[in-house]
Amino acid sequence: MRNLRIYSQLLLLCLTLITTQAQNRRGKFDISAFHDKKWEFIITEISLSPAEANAIKPLFLDYEKKNWELHNNTRELFRQSRSGNLTENQYRDLNDKMINNEIKRSQYLREYHLKLRKLLKPNVLFRYYRAEKNFERQLLNKRPAGPPPTPEIQ
Repeated sequence: MRNLRIYSQLLLLCLTLITTQAQNRRGKFDISAFHDKKWEFIITEISLSPAEANAIKPLFLDYEKKNWELHNNTRELFRQSRSGNLTENQYRDLNDKMINNEIKRSQYLREYHLKLRKLLKPNVLFRYYRAEKNFERQLLNKRPAGPPPTPEIQ
């Protein structure tokens, strides 16, 4: 039974990877596929029970959505600064907005942590966070050298 679960999770992960790669070839970044890929990686890495996975997934998706919105907001702030023709006050405002985004990101992480802490045992939560970091590390290792291509945001 355990092997069947592992094989089915691996199959889902492979299908997600194939779908994501096909979409990336067309030049569009599918954030939903990315979140699905990350979620499958995490639950496979730490072997969450189905009950734990069902309880945590909505929290995960909400947290990821909030982070993605902040990411897009920060990217837009950087786009505004590309002209280089900003006044000191405009740069000051831009800097404040970027720092406020980082503060929000920290607040979202704190809220997420407090919710997860209620649902997972401390050792499972630790493994959960470690799996998230492993996913990020894996992405960085697969990234080609040079500047990243600018994805087309939907």
